[in-house]
Amino acid sequence: LLHCVASDLGTFQTFVIEELASAPNVDTVRTALTIRRVKDEGLVAF
Repeated sequence: LLHCVASDLGTFQTFVIEELASAPNVDTVRTALTIRRVKDEGLVAF
């Protein structure tokens, strides 16, 4: 298990593809992103 923090998703993607996934001792890479709640105003009117 590896906890990573990046300044943006592009930086994270580059790290995962170019560094982590290409490492010789890494077999599988799975990611899960945590998105925090920014705004809670109830239902969206249509």
